[in-house]
Amino acid sequence: MSINYIPRVTQLDSVQLDEQLEELFKQLLFQATKFLEPGKLQPILPEIELLIRTCIFKYSVYDQKCTFGQQMLSLKYKTDNFSKSKLYWYYGYTVGLKYIRERALYSLTSNANVQNFFTKLETFQLVGDILNFLRFIQSGKYPILIDFVLGLDLLADKLTREDLTDFSWTRELLWHNFIELIGTAISLMNMFGMKRRLSNILKYMWWRRPKRTLAAPESAKMTLSTTCACCSSIPIIPHVMGCSHVFCYYCLTANKTADQDFACPRCYFNGKQITKFVMA
Repeated sequence: MSINYIPRVTQLDSVQLDEQLEELFKQLLFQATKFLEPGKLQPILPEIELLIRTCIFKYSVYDQKCTFGQQMLSLKYKTDNFSKSKLYWYYGYTVGLKYIRERALYSLTSNANVQNFFTKLETFQLVGDILNFLRFIQSGKYPILIDFVLGLDLLADKLTREDLTDFSWTRELLWHNFIELIGTAISLMNMFGMKRRLSNILKYMWWRRPKRTLAAPESAKMTLSTTCACCSSIPIIPHVMGCSHVFCYYCLTANKTADQDFACPRCYFNGKQITKFVMA
């Protein structure tokens, strides 16, 4: 008799077991070839990983309709809903797409358009994984995105780890994945833009209220006591952007590159043009 309800922690366990199994195969292969001349395997590393993932797919999902991690926990996909076309889509997403991205990173490093395309593709995939994980926490079905897209439902013959699926273990594993989710989301944020928006809000507080005037901004002046408006150190290669404050060249250009709407942290003037400071 099959079990339709499968605890979330058991499904997440199977995903992590699959990832660890792939890493184990890679480590064994690299251990076996460690005495080869350095650099021999590097050019064909994407093909080696493609071979490992293809073998894992062939002897697990293709033959058994479940991954090795799912087999360890007595889970499997519903066979009546796992057609040949879904098998090919599953392989293309979990194996083929990774190979194409890795091969492009190895062979087309100097092609900015290709690199930008795969960077955007990876960003979309991360966003999809985040949204799918939030949906999985709520519904308890489809722990990975491709399962949700293809509608691959899981069944269980028995719960092999009932002693580990108590509330404390479930809470620990879910929090672990949630922290990873937060880390992934933070990596997609524009921290410079968030800092600027927060600074624009705090500027209305009484302890940071800037002195404003209706007149045009004063021209920048530099003395022995002048410091960079960003790092508060003596300006290195002084530059300005239209207000009365002086910046280090690297401080100003780095902030403007990361955030085009970067404003002076002292007077909140948003200058668009960066020029070298020249002593009058």
